Amino acid sequence: MEITSFHRTIDRTYRAGDLIEECNVELYQIRYCLAVSETLNFTRAAERCFVSQPALTKAIQKLEDTLGGLLFDRSKVAVNLTDFGRSMLPSLQQIYAATSQTRELARRLQQDRLETVRVGIMCTIDLSAIFPAFLAFQTACPKVDIQFREGSMEALIDALDKGDIDLALLASPYAFARRFSGPVLYSEDFVVAHASAHRFGKASAMYLEDLEGEAYCERTLCEYSTYIQREMEERGVDVKVVQQTPREDWVQTMVRAGVGVAFMAESTAVSSGLSFNLVADATFVREVRAMVLSDRPRSGAVDALQAFLPGFDWSGRPCLRKPVSSDG
Repeated sequence: MEITSFHRTIDRTYRAGDLIEECNVELYQIRYCLAVSETLNFTRAAERCFVSQPALTKAIQKLEDTLGGLLFDRSKVAVNLTDFGRSMLPSLQQIYAATSQTRELARRLQQDRLETVRVGIMCTIDLSAIFPAFLAFQTACPKVDIQFREGSMEALIDALDKGDIDLALLASPYAFARRFSGPVLYSEDFVVAHASAHRFGKASAMYLEDLEGEAYCERTLCEYSTYIQREMEERGVDVKVVQQTPREDWVQTMVRAGVGVAFMAESTAVSSGLSFNLVADATFVREVRAMVLSDRPRSGAVDALQAFLPGFDWSGRPCLRKPVSSDG
């Protein structure tokens, strides 16, 4: 099918505020659009935004309908900005930056107490593994109040964009969008957790092919779930998914009861008391970063916390390894 680029005549120049107020443009649509403009690839843009490609495509189509023209020329060979898209890009970038800064400024002006840092923690990160670092920070900086918020990768990315949190502990097998920055705090392996009586417990070594036909409990909010499944598919390993849930505690209960096995971060398996094995021929490693929005004005407390965490001694948990480089 041939795709023809078109757009209606624009009889005025839009200011940043006009697009939000008069055109009913949503901030997430602009975020998705900017991701595609950076990657020129819908699949990679969806991965950066931590949404499905159909959801990203639908949002951009809605934005194009609202603005009255195609922003991208979608051919079989490549994705490129249309002339209309190039003309709109500076305004969209300005809207995104200005909206984020305005929300942050309003929040800071309304604060009338001890300086607060709102920290988002991915629901797949074991709080008991990282909490000592925050306790140490509050000992060093007693006038800073830390508020925690748990969420999925996508939820925390949105919270950062909206200014609902100041800093987030995130990990992903894919590169983060360039608007985010932050140092690596530690890295850790993914392991296969299983019941204590499972045959894997007696194995001197475990390989990915050993999972063939195994009953598997899928952690639907795990940021590495799709990545690991893709690796298994490419290696011809087919597991039998018997349970799917976003609840980490449910997966741990099911694994402990012998319902199935599950990939999870080693620190989670350790803290929950589960038996586990490393996979010798498929090392899945995640790096946990303390991420902020690069261009957003930040308080001194946020900067202090982000600088403090990489220097914390994580050796209390042997499974958490200091990175070779912590550049953000």
